[in-house]
Amino acid sequence: MKKATPSQKKVLNQLIFIESYETLLTETGLQRGELRDDLIQLINAGMIQVFDPANQKQVTAYDSDRLDLFCFRASSSGLAQR
Repeated sequence: MKKATPSQKKVLNQLIFIESYETLLTETGLQRGELRDDLIQLINAGMIQVFDPANQKQVTAYDSDRLDLFCFRASSSGLAQR
């Protein structure tokens, strides 16, 4: 991924701190499918880190079909794209 799209920038702008999927849905105004696609692309590009909401520890494996079970934060490269 070269540059973040406008909707991806909207997601990255919300991820200065660890945020839940539901918070991202509310704050960005994106549809579930749009948010899911943007999150997966940003995670794969290394711009977003995935966290376990129970202990806020970063995880390397996550269920892309159940992103609502995780929290997210922009990485340094993701923050640079905002």
